[in-house]
Amino acid sequence: MNKHIVFVSVDWERPQDGRSNLGAASIIASLKVAGIPYSLIEDAVNANDFDYDKLEARVLAAIHELEVLGKECLVGIGAYIWNEPVTQKLTEMIHNTTSAPIVLGGPQISYAEVGTLEALYPYANIFVRGNGEQAMVALAKGENPEQLGIHFAGRADQGKKSETSLEALASPWLTEVMKSGKSVRWETMRGCPFKCSFCQHRESGNRFKLSEQQLDYERIAKEARLFAQAGVERISILDPIFHLDTKRTVDLLTLFKEVGLTAQLALQCRFESVKDEFIDALEGLNVVLEFGLQTTNLAEGEAIGRPNRLDMAERVIEKLKARNIPFEVSLIYGLPKQTLASFRESISWCWRQQVPVIRAWPLMILRGTPLDKQRQQFGLIESTNEAIPHVIASNSFTHDDYRQMERLADATNDSETTHLKDLLKDAPKNVSKEQSNAVFYRA
Repeated sequence: MNKHIVFVSVDWERPQDGRSNLGAASIIASLKVAGIPYSLIEDAVNANDFDYDKLEARVLAAIHELEVLGKECLVGIGAYIWNEPVTQKLTEMIHNTTSAPIVLGGPQISYAEVGTLEALYPYANIFVRGNGEQAMVALAKGENPEQLGIHFAGRADQGKKSETSLEALASPWLTEVMKSGKSVRWETMRGCPFKCSFCQHRESGNRFKLSEQQLDYERIAKEARLFAQAGVERISILDPIFHLDTKRTVDLLTLFKEVGLTAQLALQCRFESVKDEFIDALEGLNVVLEFGLQTTNLAEGEAIGRPNRLDMAERVIEKLKARNIPFEVSLIYGLPKQTLASFRESISWCWRQQVPVIRAWPLMILRGTPLDKQRQQFGLIESTNEAIPHVIASNSFTHDDYRQMERLADATNDSETTHLKDLLKDAPKNVSKEQSNAVFYRA
C-alpha cells in the first residue's frame, strides 16, 4: 500500500507571486497523477502572519491524524537557505514526537557535500538530491531506483543526484494543484550550463544536457493556453536563462502569441547569449528582460566565474532601446575583490547606458557552491542577524564600505534617481566607452 505524503513547503514570499512554491507544487502534481495520497502544508517565513508554532502544530496534527488511522506516512520538507532554522526545529520535533520518517530535499540537500547530510540534519531519515518529483513517488511506493538521487541515513552516501528526464513530469497547472491567479511562476526548463561560483543552478554533480533539462513542449503549450484563457497578468518565468536554445525559444515565443498570451512575461537573460532572432521574436509580446550582470569589473567577474563582455552588453542594450523593449539589470554587492569604488562604477556603467531599471542585491553564499569553499580565501564575513545571511565584509571592503554600498543599492532599487546621482558623485567621471570596455578584452 502506498504511503501518505505529508509535504511541508516553507517558502520565501515574493511580491505579486504569492506563497505557493512551484517546486513543491510540481512534486504534488506527480503524487496526484501517480495516485499517491498527500497533504500539502504551505507557509512563508517572510510573511507578516508567519508563526512557527502554528506551522509546527499543523504539521504534527496532520501526522497524528494519520497515525490514529493506522496509515503509514512520510513527511517531505523542501530545504532552502531561507527556511534552514525552520527545517532544523521542525525535523527535531517530528522525530521526537512521531514515528513518521522525514524526507528532505531541495537545494540545501542537493548541494551538500558527500557524507555531510546526517551531521547537518541529524533527525532526518531520507535525503533526495536533485529533482524530487519522481523520487517522492518512488519512496511512497517503497521503491528506491538508483537514478533518483535517494540517500538513506546511515548508509554509504554515493552523492548521486537525480538523472531523470523532465519531459514526463506532471504539470501543477494542468492537474489543478496550482490555480491561475493574476500572477504566476512558470518554468520551461531547469539548470544552467554556466559556472558562476555563487549560483546553485550550475548543476553541480551532473553534466548539463540541455535536452534533458527542458520540459515537454506540448505541456508548455497547454499551460500557455490555460494562462491566456485565465487572463493572467504577469508570468515570472524561472528558467535561469530563458533563451539558451534560440530555436526553441523562438518557437515558444511564437506559440505565446498564437494562443493570445497577453501577460507581462519576465524573462531571465544573459547579454552575451542574446541573438537577433530572439529579439525579433519578442515583437508583439508584453515582456521585461531581466539581465543578471552582477558586476562590470573584470577582477570581480573572474573571481566569481562570471566575466562580462561589456561591448556585447552595450550592443544588446542599444538594440533593446531601439525596439522599446523593457529591460532591467541586476548587480550584486559584497562580491570577492569588490570595493566601494568598483561597486559605484558598476552602477555608473548602468547609468551611462541609460538602463531603465537597476537592481542591486547583497551577496548570499549558497551551500555547495565554489564560493562556499572560498570564504577564507576572500575573507568573506556574513551577517548573523538576518533571515538569509549575506556578506557584509571581506578582504577588499569593510563593514562601513558595505553600509555605503547598501545605501547605493537601496537608492537604485527605489529608483530614487536624484538621491542615486548624489551618491554616485565620487564615481569616476567622463569614462569613455573605449576605456570602459578596454579591460574586458582579452589579449
